[in-house]
Amino acid sequence: MSDTNLTAILKKQGDIQLEDIPIPEPSQGEVQLCMQHVGICGSDVHYWKHGAIGDFVVKAPMILGHEASGVVSKLGKGVTSLKVGDRVAIEPGVPCRLCSHCKHGRYNLCPDMKFCATPPIHGNLARYYVHAADFCFKLPDNMSSEEGALLEPLSVGVHACNRAGVTLGSKVLICGA
Repeated sequence: MSDTNLTAILKKQGDIQLEDIPIPEPSQGEVQLCMQHVGICGSDVHYWKHGAIGDFVVKAPMILGHEASGVVSKLGKGVTSLKVGDRVAIEPGVPCRLCSHCKHGRYNLCPDMKFCATPPIHGNLARYYVHAADFCFKLPDNMSSEEGALLEPLSVGVHACNRAGVTLGSKVLICGA
């Protein structure tokens, strides 16, 4: 572990800088993670190039990154589901847990979702990052932390296929780059 927290910060449209910021401490129900792998998503590139995605506008410096895995380096008060040294994949959206969507298992629709690297919420492209423990998932021993960081974009693709009714054997047309 390092005693510095080198972090990729989008200062404004077209301006990303690496800065050493304070190492965050976990609060109740959170874990501190020593980040292992963080993917660069199209949304990160879009914020960098355009400064916005729809209504989400970068108005202040923002840490990028949300496709990630890390190793638990500290536990916040009350965390019992994880231990220091656990390798985890991060689910980047943390819902309120109280609204009707959350209570019915559709937390992805939560109107109060806090999503990493979506203004004004910071992402995790840093050496150390703090996240809700219940949205960190232990990686099996046979999965690398690099593969763990790919679970978020994989889940987006799986969800899209489920919504579209695409299954094994379906014929699809793929357009794009």
